[in-house]
Amino acid sequence: MLIPILVGAVLGGLFALLARRQGDTGELRLLALGLVVTALIYVGLALAATDGRWLVVEAAGLALFAGLAWLGVQSARWWLALGWAAHVGWDVGLHLDRAQPLVGAWYPLFCVGFDLIVAGFLLSGARTTRPSRA
Repeated sequence: MLIPILVGAVLGGLFALLARRQGDTGELRLLALGLVVTALIYVGLALAATDGRWLVVEAAGLALFAGLAWLGVQSARWWLALGWAAHVGWDVGLHLDRAQPLVGAWYPLFCVGFDLIVAGFLLSGARTTRPSRA
């Protein structure tokens, strides 16, 4: 149970470092895109499972996380951090005890590690600005 979380955390850290290399605006855009893709994966899994009710739930999640991603890029990075942290709740609340026939039970645990590291990266203010010289 711990191994998928640790692997997710390591890959989440690598993703955050890759985002940092994109510059201020590029960092937020990449992390926002990552949040949307993370939600899209669950939509794809619901499509593959051909469960119409579950697809509606996942599509609502996609709308929620896309909205938080957009706010994170347009307004303040903490919206994006909130999106990644809330996705942990999505993983645990909706997927941890539910059979994951296409990816297995390890996938929600992997996402928990990944999402927490990315949220922490955003909340840490990993990219700081220097005061301007007058």
